[in-house]
Amino acid sequence: MGSVKKLLSEDHQLSAVKLAEKIGVASRNIENNIKKLKEYGILIRHGSPKNGYWEIVDKDLQE
Repeated sequence: MGSVKKLLSEDHQLSAVKLAEKIGVASRNIENNIKKLKEYGILIRHGSPKNGYWEIVDKDLQE
C-alpha cells in the first residue's frame, strides 16, 4: 500500500490500471489496496471516476 500512496501523492489522477503498470502488479491488487486505504480513511476520491482525483489524508506522507 505504501507504493500506491507514494505514486498517488505524486500524481493525484492516476487510475488503478496506470498504478498497476507502474508498480508491476495486477490492477485487481491495486483496486484492493485502494479499497483498504479508503476504509482506513487515508484515501478519498473526489469527482467522477474519469475526471476525478485522489486526496491522501495521511498527514505523515504529506510532510
